[in-house]
Amino acid sequence: MELLLVGIYSFFVWIIFFKLKWLPWNTTSQVIVVTIPIVGLATLILLLNVFAPSSHDVRVIKYVVQVFPQVRGRVVEVPAEGNRPMKKGDVLFKIDPTPFEIDVRRIEAQLSLAQLRLDQSRQLAKTGAGSKFDEERYESDVRQLQAQLDQARWDLSQTTMYAPSDGSAINLQLRVGSYVVPMPLLPAMSYVENEYQVLALYHQNELHQVEPGNEVEIALPTYPGRIIKGKVDSIVWAQGQGQVPMSGVLPQTGAAPPPEGRFPVKIDIEEKDRAIFLAAGAMGSAAIYTRHLEPIHILRKVILRVGSYTNYLVLKLH
Repeated sequence: MELLLVGIYSFFVWIIFFKLKWLPWNTTSQVIVVTIPIVGLATLILLLNVFAPSSHDVRVIKYVVQVFPQVRGRVVEVPAEGNRPMKKGDVLFKIDPTPFEIDVRRIEAQLSLAQLRLDQSRQLAKTGAGSKFDEERYESDVRQLQAQLDQARWDLSQTTMYAPSDGSAINLQLRVGSYVVPMPLLPAMSYVENEYQVLALYHQNELHQVEPGNEVEIALPTYPGRIIKGKVDSIVWAQGQGQVPMSGVLPQTGAAPPPEGRFPVKIDIEEKDRAIFLAAGAMGSAAIYTRHLEPIHILRKVILRVGSYTNYLVLKLH
């Protein structure tokens, strides 16, 4: 864009000084002609970076759910397919329910017998032929068996795992015959939700004019020539350098300090663009348009659109 402005400026210089010769081409005019674009472009760029700041580090982040089974067992069915869209409530996989069904029937039989004994003890206690102690003991047995039955039924319900939301299972390696266990470090699969967040990273001094509600435009290489509209939701005023972890090691402040961190700006995509598919990990560029010096925003919009159309170029030699 800067080259385009210089080219337009050069054209008018040629018209004024050489074609129409309205002004003489001497040392004074030459100095003025050279100074104007340098000062003008420098001022324009500084103003753009403050009142229409841009970022070349926009990231699409999606929630990833690590699917852990709640019970152990042999996998008998895997309806989920890797990288295929799924709806909330679709079956991901099933564990052999046989041992859990056996537990439920066993406890149901024990509970039925305990309930019978409780009823008999109550009748005997009413006639004076039985003790109150026996009645209370059978009541305790019934409550314990009922709790065991509730646990067994819950375990049985966990033999079928469902999709927690709309999304897809990524890099699915689970197969029928696999044995899964409820261990935190051994997820059965990773499930990526369709819901996403869009973050743009900025340096500190680029954000002092940015406010929630400011207009945002995004250009992603996955959609060349398309501008995605949004608004600033909030600025996340926190990053890792603001925290000192508990450690026995002294903080390092020597010759090689950590690089300056940037602050993420959370962006809400406008309703008309929310249906567009955004891949997890997609990256691109964005511009925020503040409520100040709005006439120069047009220049940032042109720059962003030119960059978006250059995404059509696939510059590789193979």
